[in-house]
Amino acid sequence: MTKFRTSNEQNKQAHQERLVMISNDEPYAHKFKNKESGEIFQEKQPGGLTTGLDPLMQERGNLWLAWGREEADFEVVDANNSIMVPDQEGYQLKRLKLSKEEVDGFYYGFSNRTLWPICHNFITKANFSRKNWKSYRQVNEKYAESALAEIEGDEWIWVQDYQLCLVPGMIRERKPEAKLALFWHIPWPPYEIFNTIPWRQKLLDGLLANDLIGFHTESYVENFLKTAAQNGFKVDKKEQIVKPQDPNSQPTKVISNPLGIDYDYFASAAQREELKKQAKQLRQDFNANHLIIGIDRLDYSKGILSRLEAIDRLFEKYPQYRGEVSLIQRICPSRTNIPEYKEMRRKIDRAIGDINGRHNVGGWEPIRYFKQALPQEKLIPYYLAADSALITPLVDGLNLVAKEYLACREKGQLILSEFAGVKEQLPGAEVVNPHNIDQVAEAIRQIIEMTEKEKKQRYSRMIKAVKNQDLDWWRDTFLKEWRNCYG
Repeated sequence: MTKFRTSNEQNKQAHQERLVMISNDEPYAHKFKNKESGEIFQEKQPGGLTTGLDPLMQERGNLWLAWGREEADFEVVDANNSIMVPDQEGYQLKRLKLSKEEVDGFYYGFSNRTLWPICHNFITKANFSRKNWKSYRQVNEKYAESALAEIEGDEWIWVQDYQLCLVPGMIRERKPEAKLALFWHIPWPPYEIFNTIPWRQKLLDGLLANDLIGFHTESYVENFLKTAAQNGFKVDKKEQIVKPQDPNSQPTKVISNPLGIDYDYFASAAQREELKKQAKQLRQDFNANHLIIGIDRLDYSKGILSRLEAIDRLFEKYPQYRGEVSLIQRICPSRTNIPEYKEMRRKIDRAIGDINGRHNVGGWEPIRYFKQALPQEKLIPYYLAADSALITPLVDGLNLVAKEYLACREKGQLILSEFAGVKEQLPGAEVVNPHNIDQVAEAIRQIIEMTEKEKKQRYSRMIKAVKNQDLDWWRDTFLKEWRNCYG
């Protein structure tokens, strides 16, 4: 079996500078290369969150607590379920092991069948199972206990996202002096929708144990403050502060701070000759004068079926684009244990087959469809090959694909849903209502026929925010606001 060095003691860095990260997803996973021989390899996990926070953790050399999903994850850890990542000079990754019942109730249940649909305004898809709520509470308690075992008093504890709402309150209860913050990476809905959750008060109590809560947009901040006010909390809207019932407790500051990308990485990678060659080959393989890219995780919030209808409408209204324009649609499988997601995938498969069957011309296909996840580097040739990106979620917390695409291009164009959080940062995008099929089809036509001068002007307006409000800006802004909570 491949040997990995484990963490036998905590780092010696000054306690006042210790940063403890708590998240559902782990930054690194360990997988069997060959299970029979026991050979294991380490793999950095994709995604903006882990990509953005991993460099910070490597600099600070602290602790990251996360759910270990891979079987091999627990073959390489020490007795404390910990391992140093990415190497012995890095930081301590402590893994939680969850049972199948815990995963079903906490993750597939309450997190993704209650909180996810509610926060994305899909009330009819929400499941208010008491059993799932109990599992969610128990797993949050498991996280809190695991973190408390590592906390000595002066750490800065940063919790990530909706799966762990209760953790801050559970830590605060036992460590009143703890420094706690949370970033919420999905939308926060209007209070009328959030208040349908039977356990809303307990969720808010857990969240408002934080010194600071971050959201991607001002509209989510406004929704959260209204939710707090409607549930009996004192709110200062001007200062964006929720005041505690106990006058001796710390108030909670709420800020808008949109997540950025590693702009320098994408911009420099896009200049690599091997990736440019791959992009050129893709254009030859897809055999179209105008390529449109769509990259999504499989989810009903992404508006994939509506997007396909818009492509169908485009070729119905403008048959001259047949043989000239193609959509490259990549879909990353997600939550495949949930029946609704399996059915959605079947509907997408059928819709694409139908559209391709009706509009196919010779060797050209309207939609080229790929059902697999790709690491960021392998997506870059697709970004380079595509003349425009079609990003039309029905609702989206932010959407980093839009930023990644622009960072790789020199004049790439976006057709962007008005319900994507990133819209607030990208004034040059062609903004559409994803439910309005004709409007989306017309937006595609407009981008295809747009002059080169207008393309450059639009692009320059978008890329400014992508470049200036990058990953480092997001992280540093949040940490600065957090420190300001303590004067």
